[in-house]
Amino acid sequence: MNYMGSKSRIAKYIVPIIQSYIDDYSINTYIEPFVGGANVIDKIHCDTKIGLDLSSYLIALHQYAQKDGTFPQSITREEYNKVRESYNNNTDEYSILQKGIYGYLASMNGRFFDGGFAKPSYGRDYYIEKRNNLIKQSQNIEYKNVTFRCADYRSCSDIKNAVIYCDPPYKNTKHYNCDKNFDHDAFWNWVRVMSKDNIVIVSEQEAPSDFKCIWSKPIKSTIRTTANVEGKILTEKLFIKREEN
Repeated sequence: MNYMGSKSRIAKYIVPIIQSYIDDYSINTYIEPFVGGANVIDKIHCDTKIGLDLSSYLIALHQYAQKDGTFPQSITREEYNKVRESYNNNTDEYSILQKGIYGYLASMNGRFFDGGFAKPSYGRDYYIEKRNNLIKQSQNIEYKNVTFRCADYRSCSDIKNAVIYCDPPYKNTKHYNCDKNFDHDAFWNWVRVMSKDNIVIVSEQEAPSDFKCIWSKPIKSTIRTTANVEGKILTEKLFIKREEN
């Protein structure tokens, strides 16, 4: 699914790395605490797969897609503006699912009512493209095998013997509204604790000194930094906790 900060373009590189930890250590549980567009978890093979996200709208959209739900054939700017107004004013005129469909599938770059209406242009209908991509993704058995939950990453703090792949809001980049107050220091402290009984892999551009990079690749960015730079070359990296001496 099209999603700001999506890992769809690098999934072919990082999925084999994550899968190797699952296979080499005979792991039965795989968790993504920041599941986003589910563009990694839908390619992972594991007995139990759990995808968490703070956005109830996103989780409702994933759960609906898993059930082969039907989507609008088209969305007009007028319809989009009405749903966005309902979201901004926190009214119940439209359901959580409806707000999820319009917000993620009909907003520019999947920015959930933050990037404006993705109007058709140059022969492309961006809503239809994103809708069809999600429908195609929903036919993947590995996607259907995911348990999606609306929850904070810390809700899985009691988990042991799992592979946990974290794709948190990157530091100094544009975030969704639910991530704007994300505490990066608290997150890395949580990773340190969870790494004692699990294999925790983190996507980021930089990490504290007690973490080591296990993979990196320069990628043209599709997200904005706090300096409003979009399209610059950024280096995607995977980190794990260094072993203590």
